[in-house]
Amino acid sequence: MKTRLLFLFIFIMAVSAAHAQLNFVDGYVITNRNDTLFGKIKYSTPALRSSKVIFIEQNAKEKTRYKPFQIKGYYVEKTSYDSKIYDIDPALPFGYGTFMERRNEGVLKVYYYWNTDKERGFTQTFLENDGDYLMEVDFIGFKKQMTRYFEDYPKLQSKVKRGTYKKKDLDKMVAEYNEWKRGDW
Repeated sequence: MKTRLLFLFIFIMAVSAAHAQLNFVDGYVITNRNDTLFGKIKYSTPALRSSKVIFIEQNAKEKTRYKPFQIKGYYVEKTSYDSKIYDIDPALPFGYGTFMERRNEGVLKVYYYWNTDKERGFTQTFLENDGDYLMEVDFIGFKKQMTRYFEDYPKLQSKVKRGTYKKKDLDKMVAEYNEWKRGDW
């Protein structure tokens, strides 16, 4: 009986250890000094990914917890997360540090933020032009907002006004804008 209990205990411990390691995947963090540290990152829920990152540096055993602005960002599962300030109310003199999922490269970036409101969670979409402020995309007044937003690129602005681009085409709009900014147009 003791042998069975010992075997069961060892088996449970091995399964627990294996399960704990399954949540850690290859990734890296970018420090505030622009150093890249490679290792393992705990891949958790969207809400937790936006508030902290748990990191184990290569050849280390200790976990380090980073909150937004303790690092510039991190990369895990083919996705980049950048430290950003989430302004709940632009009238307030402060915002909240968060990690936002960066969806693209270029001058104009698209960010997703997983927000929670009691029991429900939802994704908010933001645009950031060359490190300027984050603007939340208003999917109700999308056409009007994007027409104003792209006023420096009349060709794209015209496509939005005509309805060539709609809400579902946000990524295409941003890609076209970034190409134009690079001088490809």
